[in-house]
Amino acid sequence: MMDRLKSNQGTITEKQAQIEDLQQKLTEKSEELAKAKRRLKELEKNFKKSDNFAKIVASTDNTAVPTAELKQKLEEYITKIDHCIDQLRNP
Repeated sequence: MMDRLKSNQGTITEKQAQIEDLQQKLTEKSEELAKAKRRLKELEKNFKKSDNFAKIVASTDNTAVPTAELKQKLEEYITKIDHCIDQLRNP
C-alpha cells in the first residue's frame, strides 16, 4: 500500500511539473500571438497608406508630376512589402 502511495505521489509530482511547463509554453505562445497581432495591425496600416499611394499615382497620369519620383517611391514600397513578407514567413 505504501509503495502504491509513493508511486502515485511521484506520478502527481511529474504531472504537476508537466502542467507548469505547459502553462509556461502557453504564456509564451500568447505573447507571440499578441506581438503578431500588433505587427499585423501595423502592416495593415502601412498597406492602407500604400493603397492611397496607388490612387495618387493613378490620378497623376495627365499631370506634370515627375513620374521618376513616383516610380522610385513605388519601388521603395515594394521593397518594404517584400521585406515584411519575408519576416512573416520566418517567425
